[in-house]
Amino acid sequence: MFSGDDVFKKIKVLSGGEKSRVALAKTILSKANFLILDEPTNHLDMQSVGILIQVLQDYEGSFIIVSHDRFFLSQVANKIWWIENHEIKEYLGPYDEYEVWMDERHKMAKNVQKAKQDQEKKEKEQKKAEVVKTQPNEEEKKLKKKLNTRFQNLETELQKLKKQKEEQEALLGDPAVFGDPTKFQKALQNFNEVETKLKLVTKEWEEVFEQLAGLD
Repeated sequence: MFSGDDVFKKIKVLSGGEKSRVALAKTILSKANFLILDEPTNHLDMQSVGILIQVLQDYEGSFIIVSHDRFFLSQVANKIWWIENHEIKEYLGPYDEYEVWMDERHKMAKNVQKAKQDQEKKEKEQKKAEVVKTQPNEEEKKLKKKLNTRFQNLETELQKLKKQKEEQEALLGDPAVFGDPTKFQKALQNFNEVETKLKLVTKEWEEVFEQLAGLD
């Protein structure tokens, strides 16, 4: 015959797994149509987990499970909720499909991130190249200085040639020169020489101008 203390001692010696099985059995036998199970496979052996899976697969009500047991979830879940960026996300489908989808999602996110990083790197390199290009090196500086000097000299020479051309045109129109074949011939020769030189200098002036424009 057992005393009250003996019965109490018998109850206290239940293991964690046994207590979990008793709690699950009481929950399922309650005939509730909605269950919330928090880590139900903790402290259960494989046989007990298999029985729980079978019971939940046959269960006609609804249940929510919080668990880190992936195998268990793959056997009983048909909708997955998870927390991301402080929000609850939902995937409609079994856990195995959810894992595949999540892997693809992570791969896609990595590809997008890599493409973004590559684009940022490319833009930085382009900006760096543009900065280098806009900063003339010593050779370019020397060339630009030389061209500027030549440009200024050509402008001065053009002004002189234009003035000489005007003077020769005036001589050709002078009656004293026009009426004297020798003087007229000399004035015409000088005019042609000045005009020819003016064309050459003008051409060089244009070429130097284009070179300077290309260095800016």
